[in-house]
Amino acid sequence: MTKQKGAFGAKLNRAVVKFSNNLIIKTVANGMMLTLPITIVGSLLMVIQMIPNLPEIISRACTMGTTVTSSFIAVYILLGMSYALAKEIKSDVPASMILSLASFFIVTPITDFDTGGDKLIQAIQLGYLGSKGIFVAMITAIVITWSFAKLSDKKITFKMPESVPPFIAKTFAAIVPAAILFAGMIIVSLLLSFTSFNNVHDLIYTLLQTPLEKLGGSIWSALLIMFISELLWWFGIHGSNVTASIITVLYASQAYANMEVVANGGTAQNIINSFFLDAYKGPRALAVAVILLFLSRSEKFKSIGKVSIIPSIFGITEPMKFGIPQILNPLLFIPLTLAAPLCIAIAYVATLIGFLPVVSLAVPKNLPTFLTGFMAGGWQGFVIQVIQFFAVVLLYLPFMKKLDSTEVITEAPEKETDSPVTMSEPEVLVSASESAVKKVEGLES
Repeated sequence: MTKQKGAFGAKLNRAVVKFSNNLIIKTVANGMMLTLPITIVGSLLMVIQMIPNLPEIISRACTMGTTVTSSFIAVYILLGMSYALAKEIKSDVPASMILSLASFFIVTPITDFDTGGDKLIQAIQLGYLGSKGIFVAMITAIVITWSFAKLSDKKITFKMPESVPPFIAKTFAAIVPAAILFAGMIIVSLLLSFTSFNNVHDLIYTLLQTPLEKLGGSIWSALLIMFISELLWWFGIHGSNVTASIITVLYASQAYANMEVVANGGTAQNIINSFFLDAYKGPRALAVAVILLFLSRSEKFKSIGKVSIIPSIFGITEPMKFGIPQILNPLLFIPLTLAAPLCIAIAYVATLIGFLPVVSLAVPKNLPTFLTGFMAGGWQGFVIQVIQFFAVVLLYLPFMKKLDSTEVITEAPEKETDSPVTMSEPEVLVSASESAVKKVEGLES
């Protein structure tokens, strides 16, 4: 049975590693990570904007910051993913980013606005640059960056004399691949203009983004992904890293749509989104650390609790995952895999009944526990994370108590062995006498 479990675990590990190392998956994960700083800054500005009686000049400044963040998020994602992919395949990074951005603008419709008189304004609607354009941005970044690298590898370019400086020669080398890709994107854009979709954005939004948003809007899909993430952890695989790209594809557009609506003075509607999942996975690490430190009797678990308590405040679980261990521990399978879905379900119900505000801003993942809830949902978010904390403690406690009792029994013989043997006073005198006799006999001999 143990051999079968080990063989299955090894196969699963290989499959997950292969999935994680897939070029597209790595590009999505790494590209989205590059947009995190600007997303968090925009979210912090949104928090400041919510402060009552804020001076108008500060309110306008915050509105400007959040609008630039949310309304252009597709552009930032495109640049981040193009950079990540070009670096991964060792292509020309600056050329790939510029070409991807230009290609994105080629397929993005430009609208004519008649202001009356002789003036005609041409503009790109912000919706195409915001949450609605995320999927087009992702596809464009991947296709253009990869195609540019392949065309460059085939040496389809102008050959410059050796006397030309390398920087100039490199610039001219990109002209032919860029021209080919430009022509291709123009043709695609023109062809789609004769269809009912009119442009690439509406095509992708209708055929791909809308169905994915409906799937991502389901609480059941969110609970399943949380379960899978922790199931992978049970096998010793970093589940959060594996599911990060899936969460991005399914839930990022809803998160940025919420951010965009709130930045424009509206009300967020998408309960399930990537910001929500990040904020309300629950204080699971702290709950387990508290059980180890304060509710355990074994020296091993108390020691692990002492080591883990500070990191757990910031959501770091590795000391407990490998120390207890939780990995491949049959007794902890249920609490480990169900804790995250339980926390998400609590936050979802609280939002559904109107107690918890819909999350519309990004909160840094490694902020202290309870502060993340407060930033994401005010005092209500703090209360929900406290409820989650006690729920996780109650979920883990019976299983941890069983483990703790077993560990106490294991440690008992060791304590008996380590304890010093004491002798009564007569025994000490006899022992000393025997020792003295032996010394005298040794001297006589």
